[in-house]
Amino acid sequence: MVGLNVSILTQPLGHNYGGLLQAWALQTYLEKIGCEVEILDRRVESVGWNSLKVHLLNLARLMLGRIKSLPSERRQAWAWAELAAFRDHQLKMSPRIVSEHKVREYYRERNFDVFVVGSDQVWRPRYSPSILNFYLDFLDDIRCPAKRIAYAASFGVDNWEYSPKLTGKCKNLARKFDAISVRENSGVDLCQDKLGVSAQCVADPTFLLERAEYESLISKCESYSNPGRVLSYVLDPAPEKRSIARDVGRLLGSEVFSIKPEYSVTDVRAKDLLKCRFPGVERWLLAFRDARFVVTDSFHGTIFSILFNKPFITVGNSTRGLARFESLLSQFGLVERLVESPTEIPLGLVQRQIDWEAVNDKREELSTAGRLFLRTQLLGH
Repeated sequence: MVGLNVSILTQPLGHNYGGLLQAWALQTYLEKIGCEVEILDRRVESVGWNSLKVHLLNLARLMLGRIKSLPSERRQAWAWAELAAFRDHQLKMSPRIVSEHKVREYYRERNFDVFVVGSDQVWRPRYSPSILNFYLDFLDDIRCPAKRIAYAASFGVDNWEYSPKLTGKCKNLARKFDAISVRENSGVDLCQDKLGVSAQCVADPTFLLERAEYESLISKCESYSNPGRVLSYVLDPAPEKRSIARDVGRLLGSEVFSIKPEYSVTDVRAKDLLKCRFPGVERWLLAFRDARFVVTDSFHGTIFSILFNKPFITVGNSTRGLARFESLLSQFGLVERLVESPTEIPLGLVQRQIDWEAVNDKREELSTAGRLFLRTQLLGH
């Protein structure tokens, strides 16, 4: 069947490069096989930047010297403007929806043939604007007969974070899915043990596309190339992570550069706001493509190091979930590239060659399996 109307439910798409690219990749692949796609823009209802409580808290932080300026929605939007532009121009988003009632109202008035939940940590309660929505609870309420599929859904961790009450609700909803795939091997076990459903492990949506398709995005941006340098892409800055990047640069005789702004909007005064500006998704991809080596604590930073065949070290981040990294790297035989501190870097790891031919063969195998899962579930072949 061709021309299916598909709604994708993923985590809120804001200023996370990996989140935006996995959504773009899934959308792009589904369109390639003939689907009409829309991504639900599901958000948490905002209390407002200018609420009295928030304003007083920030005012106190300013007086104590903990921040240099008061944040505002306008300043933050400016800092994230290039990421918002990618979302607005490259992704086919629904109107922004911030309540349970609006979710039901929206889908009651539209006809979708398939709902695809995924990817990223869509089944991790602490990251979700409404975890039950990501188990498609609203479809029963509006009596929608659409097919229910999870593609590369992630719990983020290998331990169970749901309360007993929430587990019961999600268990009932999971059993109504037509097919479930998860992103981590540990997720297969969690689905079986906690939700009572079978699941298949598939690759992150970013692996559904070829490298050339990402390079087509890069070709649209201005040249800000950093060839031959060490890329540091760190989500949670810490002295030990900077130390790893410096050590790598010293060993390779290369300069270190970062693709993420060093400051937030509260760290600088208005005249220095440019220091907080996030570069666009295209420039982010360019940084990975042209780097000599990558040091990152990001899941998708690790993925794009693999996609662009760049030697890398991934610094483990237990808060954000180590299971994701362990599952990803074990599939490629690259677990040794995952470290948690400078002292854990084995001697010679930086200069040790990666068998990219074997890695690329494995990537193609995983990509093929992911595409087959989606084609089989959506098109029947």
